Amino acid sequence: MTQKWNLQDIRPAEPRRRTPVTRPIDQPRPVERGGTMDLSVPPDDSETIDVRDGNKESKKKYILLSSIVAFLIISVFGLSAMLSKTTLTVYPEFREPVVNAEFIAYPDRREGSLSYEVITIDSTGEMQVKATGEEFVEEQAKGFLEIIKTTPGSERLIKNTRFRSPDGKIFRIQESVVVPGAIEDTTGKLVPGTIRTEVFADAVGEEYNLAANTRFDVPGFKESNLNELYDAIYAVNRDAMTGGFSGQKFIINDDELSTARQELQLKLRNELLARIETEKPAGFTTFPSSVALTFEPLSTVSYGENLVTIREKAVLQMPLFKQEDFAAYLAKETISTYNREQVRIVDTSVLDFSYVDLATNSTNIANLTSLTFKVVGKPTIVSEFDAEQLQKDLAGKSKTSISTVLTAHPGIRSALVSSKPFWRRSFPEEPKDIIIVEVIGEE
Repeated sequence: MTQKWNLQDIRPAEPRRRTPVTRPIDQPRPVERGGTMDLSVPPDDSETIDVRDGNKESKKKYILLSSIVAFLIISVFGLSAMLSKTTLTVYPEFREPVVNAEFIAYPDRREGSLSYEVITIDSTGEMQVKATGEEFVEEQAKGFLEIIKTTPGSERLIKNTRFRSPDGKIFRIQESVVVPGAIEDTTGKLVPGTIRTEVFADAVGEEYNLAANTRFDVPGFKESNLNELYDAIYAVNRDAMTGGFSGQKFIINDDELSTARQELQLKLRNELLARIETEKPAGFTTFPSSVALTFEPLSTVSYGENLVTIREKAVLQMPLFKQEDFAAYLAKETISTYNREQVRIVDTSVLDFSYVDLATNSTNIANLTSLTFKVVGKPTIVSEFDAEQLQKDLAGKSKTSISTVLTAHPGIRSALVSSKPFWRRSFPEEPKDIIIVEVIGEE
């Protein structure tokens, strides 16, 4: 009988080595069905097994985390450097004296005294009024002279003493005066003596209406061979000589003329007050109540039948005090502990200014040899300090050196330092990076 062999009965001498089969992780295992293996594989949603090295993964995470931390640290310090700021709050010395006193100021500088300058602006206006006729008029020019003596010793000038302009026009003083002699100031320099007096022209006519700052001599000294006095005494008109006239003038009703002039003067006054606010220079202390206004009638002109144009010139003057000089003078006069340090007044509007002689407000103050006024109020007078130098002195130094540095700045009472970031222990190297804030008052 021939033996039949089934393939399943054939066995190799050694076990066969199986080739590993890679299959998707979620593929079902082969199922034996009817002696055969079902090796079908689902076509979709296949994934492969990813075998990773755990040590390498940990190292990558560590490097990434370290990089992030380093970036954050650098960013924080970089941002801190960009936003770093050092602010020094300075509390300067200040005083608040009660002021209620009279003072004298001079147009020329004198040791220990307050000086001033005068700003002058003018305007001319006109208005038409009715005239009732004409008349012939002769008038002498008038004005004021400042008589000056450059040598020591006073000199008396009698009434009607003549003063002569360069072109020979003669003016006479209305009353006798005593011209004070020159005196020495603290430096030994002679300061001329001066006095102001009213004068009138020796003759009528418009030719005597001389311009301001004309120099006059005294011809009588020369004629009497008093050459020393002739050289020592002279005069100057600080404003123009006016009023000289000879000829026909229109006749205008007094009441109508007075009303018209008042209206015209008010208009000119308001115009000049508006201008002074924009034309007064910076760096000076001024007071609205110190304004002096004068009005000068000008010659009338015809304006058609029965109408006349009246003209008026208004002159506004105001004394100007240098801010630092006024503050120092007021401090010297009102604060016993003041030691000539540089100071300023925070707000001069708290001071009331008034002339002792109320007529000064309607006087040409450029002709005056001094101004006497009263000041009332409670100003805040603050010691000045050099902020730029303070920045330089502190730059790059430790914060603890602030007390030592401030000893070189006596105008500062105390100071507080505020820095960002908070760990900063020194001032910035650049002076401009130190922000100085001044606070007036108690700390």
